Amino acid sequence: MKFCKKYQEYMQGQEQKKLPEVGFKKLKKILKKCRRDSSQSQPCPDHCSVCDGTFFPSLLSEMSEIVGCFNQRAQKLLELHLASGFRKYILWFKGKYHKNHTALIQEGEDLVTYALINATAIRKILKKYDKV
Repeated sequence: MKFCKKYQEYMQGQEQKKLPEVGFKKLKKILKKCRRDSSQSQPCPDHCSVCDGTFFPSLLSEMSEIVGCFNQRAQKLLELHLASGFRKYILWFKGKYHKNHTALIQEGEDLVTYALINATAIRKILKKYDKV
């Protein structure tokens, strides 16, 4: 199975968490357009208006969303894990503190998996860019 399909399946499983994702199809379309605009026999020149003006800004915005989401979720997880004393009870009454330590560990593992799969996705799309 291709990585794009695996990535889509993983992100569909994470739908309830509403996590940002890399738009593979959109980025691939931009690269195909770049390939069509440049001649078929020659690769894309060093300063391509399609790549510089569309591909990289799109990739950067998606990466920024993913990193921002990761940082925000990691910060919340750290706050829950490091809470002690009175703050711990306040979080517990608000329902933000999990009674189960295993649930915190699982959430941390999910967050690491999310970061790794998105890093792989970005690496794969940049590899496709290098081929163009």
